[in-house]
Amino acid sequence: MQISRVGIVTHPEVKKNIVEKITKKLLKNSIQLFFDPISAGKTGRDSTNVENMSVDLTIILGGDGTILWAVNKLKKDPPILGINTGRIGYLTELNIKNNIQGINKLIKGKFYIDERMRLQVNNKFNVLNELVITPHLPATLLEFNIKQDNISISKFRADGVLVSTQTGSTGYSLSLGGPVIHPNAGVYLINPMNPFMKEQVPIIIPDDSKITIELLREDRDAHLILDGHITKTIHPHEVISIEKSWRTTKFVRFNKNSKYKHVSNIKFRIRENLRNARKNS
Repeated sequence: MQISRVGIVTHPEVKKNIVEKITKKLLKNSIQLFFDPISAGKTGRDSTNVENMSVDLTIILGGDGTILWAVNKLKKDPPILGINTGRIGYLTELNIKNNIQGINKLIKGKFYIDERMRLQVNNKFNVLNELVITPHLPATLLEFNIKQDNISISKFRADGVLVSTQTGSTGYSLSLGGPVIHPNAGVYLINPMNPFMKEQVPIIIPDDSKITIELLREDRDAHLILDGHITKTIHPHEVISIEKSWRTTKFVRFNKNSKYKHVSNIKFRIRENLRNARKNS
């Protein structure tokens, strides 16, 4: 894979010297760079909006939230190299300590691509992690009718419902008690949120199936949240359609075992979260 044009996207809290160091290394190797407004401000260079970047690869400095935001802004789906400057960085490949070593490997072509499925919502939106439907008003119960390929498979009442990709199965869905799905598994997941009287358990759906979710209660509006961002209000009897997207997200990896980090590091992640919670209490 030839890399000659690279975009740089940065979380506002990333230190200026980190962005400058990476910029200097890439420019030294005759790579043309495009900076989002935040990274441009840290380096004193011209800026390009993320959605207008036409690049071979995008380097994203931040945490998982920054990556999810950028992935949904980038229109041409270039490979992503994530550098963790946040707390978890589960989607990232590098960190502050090893980012220059990783950039050296990138320049030498010593990497491979980890391609992840996305879901298409209402034939318009794409999500890498998950979509969530929650009540417009807190502490109210929603009711759903779910169909798979036009066949009703479930009706239940719950605080909400979450539909997750394999990548998203280690996030919010895991906190709801859902299973971790291997990235190579051709499935996605429907996970009820606190179902009334435990009416519904999580459902694994083959990725060649299309599902629809209808909001049933006459007096309940809901929010549609895609990868952590409220996208629209859903009204009673509105139907949300979900299927495998033709678009994917491609991550740069340096270790052939990186894909298995998705499965094997869950216990470590939970322990880290508990440790951080104790520190902050």
